[in-house]
Amino acid sequence: MHRLSFLLLAVSLLLSSCYRTEIEEAAPQLVVEGWIENGRAPVVQLTTTVPITTSKHSVDSLDRYVLKWARVTVSDGTKEVILTGVYNRRYTPPYLYTTGDMLGETGRTYTLKVDYAQFHAQAETAIPAAVGLSGIQVRPLEEDSRRYTIKASVQDDPQTEDYYKVFVRTSEKDMTMRSAYFGVFSDRTFNAGNTITINNGRNNLLHPAPDIYFSEGDRVLVKFCHVDSTGYRYWKAFEDYNAEGRNPLFNTMQNLPGNVRGGLGCWLGYGAAYYVVQAGRK
Repeated sequence: MHRLSFLLLAVSLLLSSCYRTEIEEAAPQLVVEGWIENGRAPVVQLTTTVPITTSKHSVDSLDRYVLKWARVTVSDGTKEVILTGVYNRRYTPPYLYTTGDMLGETGRTYTLKVDYAQFHAQAETAIPAAVGLSGIQVRPLEEDSRRYTIKASVQDDPQTEDYYKVFVRTSEKDMTMRSAYFGVFSDRTFNAGNTITINNGRNNLLHPAPDIYFSEGDRVLVKFCHVDSTGYRYWKAFEDYNAEGRNPLFNTMQNLPGNVRGGLGCWLGYGAAYYVVQAGRK
């Protein structure tokens, strides 16, 4: 009798595990990824949220979620310019909005507005003063001399609370700066020498498996950004979700803490400084 009860329980569990849950498709939401930095034009990329389905999305199929023909404007408080949508295969996704009529200036505040069909969004940001790096060193790993990490010291002001974000690029064929692993910092966590480690970033399309190190011959473009508290919170959450998303014990089913009213995502000002570093021999 006990064996029969156990068998019936096992069968019921098996049947319940095979039950297919119907997922109600949510309404699409606007997603904004935009930035403006000192001496450079604003860049805005627009997409909509991708619905959860039981079928796999190919990379090419994601193009349908890229928004083209939106009305995108940026104002610096004195003038407002309309950004033009252009294809650029060196970015991911390969469509962006930009302009040649406005360059970012340190200390100024910029208002972004987006209008597309039922979507209407707005966000503000300011560009902090750029902060430099010094003592940049490329160091091979002890266990593998053909792989490298980069060390540098931040020229940080100890009298103010500041936040920083690092991006990297290793291919001149790509314009997209990748978010460096563990590349967001608060100066309250700096050591006595303000030393940071600059790691590689993940290319989701070409190399989905993460690797935080640089390879022999990499010519690394480092973009070191001074960001405000909004940018820090956004990128810190992005890093946390990347790390915790591989752990089933953590819930990462939350939106990133952006600053876009009427949509998801961020519009950020970067006080940016650029450096070119060679990893090993060419």
